[in-house]
Amino acid sequence: MFSKIAGFEFRYQLRNPVFWVAAGIFFLLTFASVTIQQVSIGGGGGGVHKNAPFMIGLIHLILAIFYMFVSTAFVANIVVRDDETGFGGILRSTRISKFDYLYGRFTGAFAAVCLSFFAVPAAIAIGSLMPWVDKETLGPLTVQPFVYAYVVLALPALFLTSSLFFTLATVTRSLMWTYVGVIALLILWTVAGIALDKPEFEKAAALWEPFGTAAYGLATKYWTVADRNTLVPPLTGALLFNRLFAVALSALFLSLAFILFRFQSGAQSGKRAKAAKLMASAAPDIAPPPLAVLPRARFDAASAWAQLLARTRMDMGQVFGSPAYLVLLAMGLFNSIGALWFATDDTGYGGQIWPVTRALIPPLLGSFSLIPMIIAVYYAGELVWREREKKTHEIVDSTPVPDWAFVGPKTLAISLVLLSTLVISVVAAVLIQALKGYQLFQIGDYLLWYVLPQGIDWLLLAVLAVFFQTLSPHKFIGWGLMVIYLITTVTFVNLGYEHNLYNYGGAPGVPLSDMNGQGKFWIGAAWFRVYWSAFAVLLLVLSYALWRRGAETRLWPRLKRLPRRLTGKAGATFALALALFAGTGVFIYINTNVWNEYRTAIADEKWLADFEKTLISEQHFDTLPRPKIVSMNLKVDLYPHQPRATTLGSYVVENRTDAPLKDIHLLFDRDLTVKAVSIEGGRPAANPYKRFNYRIFALDTPMLPGERRVITFTTERAQRGFRNRGNETRVVDNGTFLNNAEIAPLLGVERSGLLQDRAKRRKYGLPAELRPAKLGDTASRSFHYLRHDADWVTADITVTTVADQTPIAPGYEVSNTVKDGRRTARFVTEAPVLPFFSVQSARYTVSKEVYKGVQIAVYYDPHHPWNVERMKTAGKASLDYFQTNFSPYQFRQLRFLEFPAYADFAQAFANTMPWSENLGFIADYRDKSKFDQVTYIGAHEIGHQWWAHQIVGADQQGATSLSETLAQYSALMVMKHMYGEDQIRKFLKYELDRYLRARGGEPVEELPLYKVEGQGYIHYRKGSLVMYRLQRELGEDTVNRALRRLLQRFAFKAAPYPTSLDLIAELRAVAPADKQALITDLFEKITLYDLKTKAMTVKKRADGRFDVSLTVEAKKVYADGKGVETTAPMAEMLDVGLFTAMPGDKTFDRSKVVIMQPQMIRSGTQTLTFTVDKAPTYGGVDPYNYLIDRNSDDNLLKAGG
Repeated sequence: MFSKIAGFEFRYQLRNPVFWVAAGIFFLLTFASVTIQQVSIGGGGGGVHKNAPFMIGLIHLILAIFYMFVSTAFVANIVVRDDETGFGGILRSTRISKFDYLYGRFTGAFAAVCLSFFAVPAAIAIGSLMPWVDKETLGPLTVQPFVYAYVVLALPALFLTSSLFFTLATVTRSLMWTYVGVIALLILWTVAGIALDKPEFEKAAALWEPFGTAAYGLATKYWTVADRNTLVPPLTGALLFNRLFAVALSALFLSLAFILFRFQSGAQSGKRAKAAKLMASAAPDIAPPPLAVLPRARFDAASAWAQLLARTRMDMGQVFGSPAYLVLLAMGLFNSIGALWFATDDTGYGGQIWPVTRALIPPLLGSFSLIPMIIAVYYAGELVWREREKKTHEIVDSTPVPDWAFVGPKTLAISLVLLSTLVISVVAAVLIQALKGYQLFQIGDYLLWYVLPQGIDWLLLAVLAVFFQTLSPHKFIGWGLMVIYLITTVTFVNLGYEHNLYNYGGAPGVPLSDMNGQGKFWIGAAWFRVYWSAFAVLLLVLSYALWRRGAETRLWPRLKRLPRRLTGKAGATFALALALFAGTGVFIYINTNVWNEYRTAIADEKWLADFEKTLISEQHFDTLPRPKIVSMNLKVDLYPHQPRATTLGSYVVENRTDAPLKDIHLLFDRDLTVKAVSIEGGRPAANPYKRFNYRIFALDTPMLPGERRVITFTTERAQRGFRNRGNETRVVDNGTFLNNAEIAPLLGVERSGLLQDRAKRRKYGLPAELRPAKLGDTASRSFHYLRHDADWVTADITVTTVADQTPIAPGYEVSNTVKDGRRTARFVTEAPVLPFFSVQSARYTVSKEVYKGVQIAVYYDPHHPWNVERMKTAGKASLDYFQTNFSPYQFRQLRFLEFPAYADFAQAFANTMPWSENLGFIADYRDKSKFDQVTYIGAHEIGHQWWAHQIVGADQQGATSLSETLAQYSALMVMKHMYGEDQIRKFLKYELDRYLRARGGEPVEELPLYKVEGQGYIHYRKGSLVMYRLQRELGEDTVNRALRRLLQRFAFKAAPYPTSLDLIAELRAVAPADKQALITDLFEKITLYDLKTKAMTVKKRADGRFDVSLTVEAKKVYADGKGVETTAPMAEMLDVGLFTAMPGDKTFDRSKVVIMQPQMIRSGTQTLTFTVDKAPTYGGVDPYNYLIDRNSDDNLLKAGG
């Protein structure tokens, strides 16, 4: 009987349209991820093939999770369906056992789930064979990854969700509550993922997160590109336990279903049965009351208002009184509270930020927005179809109530519910702020920045949902149309259809800043919301006109009577809304397409590709000889409230080549309008490149070597009105931040800012990559890596701005005056600096202090005073260390400046360091155990005053190792002397994790540190690890002596610029013979270790001391650029330690160290023995993780472990 029931259920599900629709949707989604560049599942890229074993597994995992919506549709209605169809009683009267009935049905349904999910691997395989797919993004197709991904990864997740929601449906006998459970599980999984996304929870998540994503992530965490393209993770350890746990949990749910299932109908069980008995017993035989004379009906404004209020209250009551609404709201709050709580985590270094309002709104948008969306879509269907589902529609339709009294109240009810829901989410955010000790509750900002715009957006969605339900013959079709709409909005944008004029409800983003509020970004968004609100009124009028009433529900007859319905007030409303819609549309079009250039992401990519093809690949302008700028004179007029910046400038240029120059090329920023430009002794040549804002001047007489000439120019950077996207964030009301390349020209073409993605480059016919010159190339030593048209320059810059703002530019302020509401300040450099600087203007509060002849100043927003003194302290500590160990500081001032949170970075210009308000200024250091990122970033940027602004690398491989890596080292030394090595160890652990993870996403090839090509994970992350280990092995003073020698050779000098070979040469000059191989491993090779402590025993001796034995396994490998490894012999002195507490724990300090000794560690397994006075609890090799170890977590072991 079991097999017959299972077979029947399986055949039934195969005939179910849900089976084919679900299989089709997931097939198309997966197929698109393989065949369409703009569609991806799980990321990928970076050299990882779309059909790599790693990606096959990841796609199966992700889609198996979201397949819970489909699997629930298969398994949740098994029991409910029998009651609804009336066959339940017949089946229960037979001799079918509960086991056969329940598990037979489940088996058949689950078999259908498994078969329909087979669309995913089929789509990957078929998509890989499509002729239009870029073959370089695909690897060979083999069976093993598909079998592994389907059986090991997907099936346990499908089994888990199917059994869970089968049990829930069996117990509740309600599809609604089952889908509420689906949403609850998805939200719980998301929140848990956010909460557990920390290194200390990594192993626990891998064991107990039942869907397997954490276990899969841990197993493949440090995989290289080569690993991801060829391997499947071994089914051992945490991954095996996790898969077995998922199966066991599923079996537990199925057992609960059997225990809790009652072989009776839902109407006969529980509260329903009791309620039915009570109603039957409480029905007295009472005569109906006599009929009364009803008052005469009125149809005036007062009655219309009364109807609106009454029906709105009724519809709102249905929503507010619905258990589903309360559950959705609770889940939304749970999800958002989790996101809000962890929103204050500041990067992976374990820091915290203050919960300022601006910082909490993005997580609210990301975590809570799903709930209003569901409410808008779900309750539109519920309210529109309520009367027909309750079988009361004929009675209601026969009443003298106009159709607007149905459409209007339902829409208004949903709108008010949405607004109240958003307000509740604000209460949650304010509660989080209070719990975290933040008292500045900006309720007005919450309402203006979040509730109002989001309320309008969700209202627009609700109106569309009501309209679709009005057209549809069934509410499920209406819901389906909304799902299709939501999917197409994302898909169409990815395909380049980005204009908000035809994306319903679309509006440009409004970035938030404490410094600049909403700026003027809200204006464009407001116009688009008016535009779409007018369109929503059109939809409401059409909904009124097409409202089904009476027995006729077909769409075509309703469409035929539409013209008749659009008369009178309805027609007038429609006409007014249409006029507003058209009028605002025209005004928006003028702003986005006439006053401003309309650009899409795909069009921007094509522009960059054409730029490179034309100017570099075809014309080779990047290699043309050019003069170099020796001085800059700029007058920058800032008009923050317009926004506009005009620049009147001049360059003095010198021919430093060994041949005459016949022409000079100028490149202006794409967003600059060039008002005028002239070159002494030159005239504009015929120029087909103005599309790229590129100009060529032919010289009347060639410019001889050593000759100087003057270039003058006038530019304007301005925005009129608003754009469809990408509104001006550089010149803003408060917090203007421009770098010199955004207002003044370059001489010739630079290779920066071009397309990097290899697939996109191939798509546009470009070389796979555009790489710098090889290390050691002689020609490229004529230029530093920042730009080719200047060495060191003098600058004289005048900045004008509004009177209440403080302007800043490179150099020392020599004047500052106010006249006619404008402030004018002049800045002059006393010595040449790099041609790399910024101009800023904001309403700053300034804190200044003179320290050992250097004025340290912090220019900050008055809302962010928390870390000003910490920044100044970082400045003092950095100046002390760097001047003592490297060379004198070349300036008399050191300035930190805050700029709005439109970007997240800190930069180092000459004596001036702009920081985003997201970095440091809102950091919260009440918890002293947190890593001091403010001091670290400050010391890093101050380090650039030596490593970039005293010596700067040649434009070839390895250039950033001289700037970024040495700045990392400088910051680490400051931190070590301020806080000791405990904080450094925590930092290095994060750096190691980031480096090893990033190797798997390398798009071209990983290079040794001395050949780095600007890859941040190498020059930052690996650079920190390399330099810290180097100073431990050679000695801090020895490394600093080498750096001093490097500065003495190259500081402030022009070409030829230094390379990483010069750095290595200085290090080798001070290193003893036995450390030369170490330098080779750290800088010239990709060296990885695999150290593991396999056993630790502690035995007490008769004399009271302890014999300790450690069994250590060691391996050393060299990797190539693709991650392919070669084993290398290992024989190195490494730290071996014994401890009474786990290093890294909060309670750990130096008193917990029993012994720390260097020991010779060789390849293979070895046993180390020690005799100590105190019994250790933990022991291991390289316990502080100074080596680049692929699994640093197994270096230490607990005694007896």
